[in-house]
Amino acid sequence: MSDPEPKILIVASTKDPASKSIAGRIQEKWKFTMQDGFYSRDNFILTYIDSIHLNHDNINGDPKLKNLNIGTVVFLSKHSSSAQISSLTVHPTGNYGSNELGGLPMTITPSAPEMMSQALRIMRESYTGDHFMVTFEATHHGPYLEAENFYIEIGTTSADWEDDSALDSVTSAVMENRGNALPNYVGIGGGHYMPKITEYVMQNNMNVGHLISKHIHESITSSQIMEAVNKTRGCRGLIVDKKGTRGRVRDMVRAFMSESGMETILI
Repeated sequence: MSDPEPKILIVASTKDPASKSIAGRIQEKWKFTMQDGFYSRDNFILTYIDSIHLNHDNINGDPKLKNLNIGTVVFLSKHSSSAQISSLTVHPTGNYGSNELGGLPMTITPSAPEMMSQALRIMRESYTGDHFMVTFEATHHGPYLEAENFYIEIGTTSADWEDDSALDSVTSAVMENRGNALPNYVGIGGGHYMPKITEYVMQNNMNVGHLISKHIHESITSSQIMEAVNKTRGCRGLIVDKKGTRGRVRDMVRAFMSESGMETILI
């Protein structure tokens, strides 16, 4: 019989130095016990994988975890930025196009709007320095899995991955996170870091699940917008960055909202 209490599965990669650093800080600050090949504490499970996360599909189907009721999967990861922007980020997973970075092509996974948004709030409140940008990122890259999930990341240099204040902030966002009962939305528009939507969600009583940046607005379809809604549990509607949304997508949004009767928030 499966464990009736939903578990939060924390996944660390031994191939990712930031991931190992975050997991190590978690185990320093919170006492876990080894059980059946993984670490356990309350409703948290911590497991290590020997591959990069984005190539490790169906982690919640691991045989050693099969008798556990996994509710949410949290991937601990480094953040990569070609512009070398030091960031603390959270983001959903999946691909609106090809799958060069893992997962399945044209397929997104179930988002975790309450826990992901609460993680960002905790990082915003607990990180008091000025070195790191603390933000959402758009939905991008693998792995593929059927459980609700999100990435939490530190980037983008080795010094960032060892920064004490960043590690404390990220680990608090994981271990002190109980989600919330705020309404959930899908975000559309803006660049990869979704700046207007990030600030709007943080300043208002709401969560966001999937995030669709303008970088894929030339190819995204109305059915993919529907998929983002369907894979954002309890989705109430869309938050749309008007200036950051291409005309063809604004037309899709208008048609979708007219047909569905869901709420549209234009910012």
